[in-house]
Formats: sequence, C-alpha cells, structure tokens
Amino acid sequence: MRGPTLLALGFALTCANILHAQQARKTAPPRSLELALSEETAQIRYLDSTTIAGQANSEVAYALFLSEDRDVVGSAGVMMDTDLDFGPLEVKLGPQAYAGLLQDENNDVFALAIGAQLRFNLIPERDLALTGYAFYSPDVLTFGSADNLTDFMVRAEIRLGKRVEGFAGYRWFELDLLERQTRRLQNELFLGLSYELR
Repeated sequence: MRGPTLLALGFALTCANILHAQQARKTAPPRSLELALSEETAQIRYLDSTTIAGQANSEVAYALFLSEDRDVVGSAGVMMDTDLDFGPLEVKLGPQAYAGLLQDENNDVFALAIGAQLRFNLIPERDLALTGYAFYSPDVLTFGSADNLTDFMVRAEIRLGKRVEGFAGYRWFELDLLERQTRRLQNELFLGLSYELR
C-alpha cells in the first residue's frame, strides 16, 4: 500500500506545482502604448488589463490606423482570457469594433468582428514570444460601403529594456467593398516599439 500512496502523493504535488505555475504566469498584462510602422502605414495602439471577463489576463485595446492613401481606421476590442492550457501557448478570444473613413468620398465602414489572439512564449526570461491575431467581420456585422473585413497579424516580440519591447511582423488587413471590389489597407511587413506605462 505504501507504493501506491507515495505515487498518489507525488502526483498530487506535481499537479499542485503545475497549477501554481499557471496562476503565476496568468498575470494582468501591463498598460502599454505601442507604435507600428511600415512603408505605407502607421498605427498607434493602447493596451490595458481588464476584469470584464472575470479573468486576470484579459485586456482591452484601442488603436488608430493610418495608410498612405489617407485611409483612417479606429478600433476597440476586448480579448478575454480562456481556461485553455497548452503550456507556453496562451489563447484569448473576443470582439473588436472597427470604424473606417476611407479615402474615397462616402466610403465609410463600421464592422463588428470576432477573433482570437495567440501568444507562444519562446523564452519567458527574455520576454521572447510569437504573437498573432485573426479577426473577421461577416456581411451581417459589416455596415456602410463594405461587405466584410479581415484583419490578420503575426509578429515576434522581444524585451529591449526594463519598459521597452521591440517587435516585427506582418499584417494583412483588407475590406471587401460593395460591387465585388477589394480595398487592401495593409499587406506588408512592419516594425514597432512598445512602451510600458506606469
């Protein structure tokens, strides 16, 4: 009986350590301001933690996007933490709203998108990670001069200083306009910096 008892005790201690590590890892994201630049676009984004979903690792994001063609898009979203546990991979789900003023007159767009955000922690000690998101707004949730919206991004992030993080990645951001036209807002690589606010 001693062998099975010790085995069960060891298993319980291992599970407790895993749960403690998960709780320690799932901390509130820092309040930060980031700037991303590419050859033809610029975006500034503000991120902060929220408890709107009852999870400590959830966050809100507000962004303003500007393209070389003078397309302006504002967005606001909530990414809610999930109980899915894949080790170093974090998964968040949530909605994001977009409001766009396109270069052409009377081409305004409002869209309610749903999406997912992934973060894979490669080297946690250096805050080296791969992150990405995908948002899609179907026709029924897209208003104005567009039928739907697609926003896909992937990037690598690394800590450069105590409060500064650098990133580089690729974004594909487009609208399917009425009459089967496509407006590609961004389809290129970008670089950026994120500054943690106190």
